Amino acid sequence: MRRRAFLASALTAASATAAGCNAVESRTEHTDPAVETDDNPRDDGKYLEFRDDGTGLATVGVDPRFSPLPDHFHVWISHPEDTELQSMTQRFVALGGDGTAPRLSLQGPFMGDHRPHPAVSLFREGTAAVVEVHRFGEIADETAFIDFPVTHWPASARRLVVENTVELAEAGLVDRTHVLDGSLEFEFTAETEAGERTADTPGSSE
Repeated sequence: MRRRAFLASALTAASATAAGCNAVESRTEHTDPAVETDDNPRDDGKYLEFRDDGTGLATVGVDPRFSPLPDHFHVWISHPEDTELQSMTQRFVALGGDGTAPRLSLQGPFMGDHRPHPAVSLFREGTAAVVEVHRFGEIADETAFIDFPVTHWPASARRLVVENTVELAEAGLVDRTHVLDGSLEFEFTAETEAGERTADTPGSSE
């Protein structure tokens, strides 16, 4: 699976968090990421690749795990060693359904021996299930993997749009925050033969 290449995490960036009180913060928005699909044809995952001046900045991925309807949203964010995750907002929007929103629950990594733990809000807004990570805490300098089990999916909805906003801090003489915005779209069917992919081929649309 493509995202396994990002398992190596940097645990040495803690010293970069102590910025001077007079540091000037700049915010750079990135709104045109490349959209890629997972290397493994059995996976339905897609990911956004953000670059800054030709250099890899971050990868934000989602694997909806259709079986045949979505039952898990596996999310991952990889980023360079000298950056830290500040916050994330994701909107999981069900399209073509009865107008109700998906219902999600939350699994780790939010348990551990170190503090502070990540701070997360999970709520529904219109046809969207919204996840807000206000603080990544102990995993801010690591590749983040988060699992959102789907406890209810609108049965007639056949499209999923995931809207992503991630804030990434770059430590240095001048604090820099990168705001990463991008969307991923998925289409699927309710009934498939055993072992067959349920997501439609990339680039297809109704």
